[in-house]
Amino acid sequence: MASAKDVLLAQLQTGQFLIEKFTADLSDADYFKPPTEGTNHAGWLLGHVACSEDSMGAAASGSDKRIPEATHQLFSGSSECVADAGRYPSRKEIDELFKDARATLVERLTTFDDARWDDASPEEFPKDFFPTLGSLWTICGVHQFWHIGHLTVCRAALKKPRVLS
Repeated sequence: MASAKDVLLAQLQTGQFLIEKFTADLSDADYFKPPTEGTNHAGWLLGHVACSEDSMGAAASGSDKRIPEATHQLFSGSSECVADAGRYPSRKEIDELFKDARATLVERLTTFDDARWDDASPEEFPKDFFPTLGSLWTICGVHQFWHIGHLTVCRAALKKPRVLS
C-alpha cells in the first residue's frame, strides 16, 4: 500500500507534468494575457503556485521560505493580476521559480518525519482548513490542480488546442 507521502509525490509529479504541458506552447505574450478582465494569466498562476508551495512547505517542514517576500507579495492570493508583463519577472524566471519551488517542496516532503503528520499546523494557518501538518501537506498536492483548471481557461481564451482529450 502506498503511503500518504507516495500519493502526494505522485500528485506533485502529475501536476508538474500538466503545468509544463499546458504552458509549453504559450508565447511570452500569451503567458501574461488574462483570459478575461479580473482573471489571472499563466504567469501569475505559476508564480502563485510556486510561492504557495514555498510558504506551505516551509511551514510544514519547520524551515525558512526560500522565495523573497516581495515575490510572495506579488503572487499572493490577495494580489491583483494585471496584464502588464513588465510588472512581473520574465517568463523564464517564473518558470524557473516554479521548478525550483517544486523541487524544494519535494525535498521537504521526502525528508518530513511521518511521526509529525498529525501535529498541529502552525498558528498562521486557519485550523478549520489546516488543522494538522498532514492537512497542510495535503493541500500542496491538490492546490496546483485548481490552477491547472485556470490554465485550461487561459488556453481556451487564446484559442490553443486542447492538451488532453
